[in-house]
Amino acid sequence: MTKRFDVVAFGELVVDLIPAASVSGNLLFKAIAGGAPGNVAAGVARLGQRAAMLSKVGPGPLGSLLIEALERAGVETRGIVRSKVNPTALAVVSLNPAGESDFMLYRDGCADSRYEPGEVALDIAGACRVLHVGSLSLGSPLSAQAQRLAVKTAKKAGALISTDVNFRPAIWNNPGMMHATGREAIASADIVKVSAEELLALAPAADTASAVRSLWHSGLKIFAVTHGARGAELFTARCHVSIAGFPVKVADTVGCGDAFMAALLVGLSLERLATSNEEELYNIGRAACAAGAAVARVVGAMEHMPRRQDINALIADVDNAGS
Repeated sequence: MTKRFDVVAFGELVVDLIPAASVSGNLLFKAIAGGAPGNVAAGVARLGQRAAMLSKVGPGPLGSLLIEALERAGVETRGIVRSKVNPTALAVVSLNPAGESDFMLYRDGCADSRYEPGEVALDIAGACRVLHVGSLSLGSPLSAQAQRLAVKTAKKAGALISTDVNFRPAIWNNPGMMHATGREAIASADIVKVSAEELLALAPAADTASAVRSLWHSGLKIFAVTHGARGAELFTARCHVSIAGFPVKVADTVGCGDAFMAALLVGLSLERLATSNEEELYNIGRAACAAGAAVARVVGAMEHMPRRQDINALIADVDNAGS
């Protein structure tokens, strides 16, 4: 069945405050569009597929900044609700000397945590090949209900569910509750991405494969584990492949996992997931790793999600250097 959208992303949209300069000892920040699900939607659209966003933002210029960034990427934004009073979420980003990012997320009372089931555009949730979600929305009662409704609607319409656990420990008082949201997201998913650190938190085991097996369920089709600069591993019921990372000069790591996720979703032949061989799986994973590395070379995420030519060029550079 032809669907109106290839990927619909559900979840938080966040204005990232990125360190920009220091003037007379005062640190200045630049406001840029972010939020993991939004980055994935933008990444899918910039890779040439049809994407839409389901979320809720606050009034005023910060909410507009997010909607306009998604529209510039080519994402359908009709499913984004504007709150009249609740503010848009903010994330203050700090970078270590290696360019690795840390987030202080200001989300209490924000618009996306007040995203209600009755506000979800179910016609959009039911019109996609893949609904992509995270775990953060499951941490607030209203947005958790909204996410569960979107998942139920998409599944009923025949869509696959994709999830990136994407834990943010700084906003959780109870790590056990955080881990429970991750397990819930995985339990409903056909496609899963976690970082190696998230996997260890969810399923302590001697090795990655054992941890993945402990979380595997009959509905899963592919499970991706990212290892930062060292690359990633992809698992299906039949195959397991490891992909090396791409050596790049890192500006910051904001959005690298989201670019990986977007490229993974675009690269998957959803009809052939069960029969994909190791070579096909490796090539899909390599393009996803290259997408993550491409974003690491620039500051910011949503508006710098890579296009196909960026991914192909990085792969060609590495192949040529090794020949």
